[in-house]
Amino acid sequence: MLLNNFSKIFLPLSAVILFAVSSCVKSEETAIDREPSISVPLKTAGTGASSQFVTVDAAGPWTITIDFGEAEEWASVEPAAGEDRRSDIVLSWEKNEGKDARSCILTVVAGEMSASATFTQNGTAGTGGGPSEIKADIPGKWLELPATDDTDLYFITHDMVRSGKTLRNYSYYYSLDDRLAVWVAYPLNRGLIGSGSRTDDWGYDPKIPSRYQPVLFSGYRGGYDRGHQLPSADRYGNGINETTFYFTNMTPQKAALNQSAWANLENMVRDWCYQMDTLYVVTGADIQGASDVAYDNNGAACTVPEGYFKALLGYKKGGSIGNATGGYIGIAFYFGHRSYGSDKNTIMNQSMTIDDLERRLGYDFFVNLPDKVGEDVAARVESEVDSWWD
Repeated sequence: MLLNNFSKIFLPLSAVILFAVSSCVKSEETAIDREPSISVPLKTAGTGASSQFVTVDAAGPWTITIDFGEAEEWASVEPAAGEDRRSDIVLSWEKNEGKDARSCILTVVAGEMSASATFTQNGTAGTGGGPSEIKADIPGKWLELPATDDTDLYFITHDMVRSGKTLRNYSYYYSLDDRLAVWVAYPLNRGLIGSGSRTDDWGYDPKIPSRYQPVLFSGYRGGYDRGHQLPSADRYGNGINETTFYFTNMTPQKAALNQSAWANLENMVRDWCYQMDTLYVVTGADIQGASDVAYDNNGAACTVPEGYFKALLGYKKGGSIGNATGGYIGIAFYFGHRSYGSDKNTIMNQSMTIDDLERRLGYDFFVNLPDKVGEDVAARVESEVDSWWD
């Protein structure tokens, strides 16, 4: 009888212990899977020395580093290491006596995961962030890039930090007179998209002088949407999604297009990229012959595009697509700046070959593809629309 009673007590106790152990394991696994975050409330500061509180949220121990690029150190955080969530971390910075703005990237690392945020301090030349003069970047040999031989436009590129690695984010070709990028080019796959949510963190692009950017904290005047070229949903993650809300990534786009057919095309592009190793995307605004303008929050005129386009180059190694072209296939789309039906058939009716879009716009897309697969194969990719896209 004593043994039976002991069993009745012991067995439930064992179950409790096992449940507690399994709960701990589950909690630990969940903690490992949770990405850290870092929040910098004031993203652009004046020239004077000052400080602010920064918040880090992570599962377990973390460390913070600051990347100043090639510049000398001018900011610091204290403490630079901690555990779990802390909102009492002090970011301090020195007085900026130079005319140019300067930026640094704060990265929190927790285990094998990381998150980043950019902090900019204005220079004496002006406010809003960014340098006092525009300086073009040097294009890489990236597959998504069109030709960059127009001397009236500026090539700019942005990186991003994901899981502790610096990756290519997106590049664009900027027109100062029109206050928009004529195209934005970027690689796309599940890993580059990441996970998270839309931030709606509108702000200046730190690589372009603020006087050349549209001011769009409250949208365009004249009834136009702030139309992303690189969609917000293509770049999730702390310190990454915010870059899709730079004013240089926006164009004045009619809601009837932006929120309907164009949004559905963006969803189709993401669905396609999940089935590939990488989908190389060029999204652009056709301003040839454009005469309409919208106005930013300060009353500055911004060119309203005549139409919008996408050029896509898909790649899958050893897969079921592009067997005759080394795993590469291409397709392009052009939409006039008006309302369309949002169904797939309507969207696919706007498709064409990359060659056709090049003839329409006068652009040369995917200029680095011939070096990868040869002139003949590249020509075939750009002159055909593979049935896979349907």
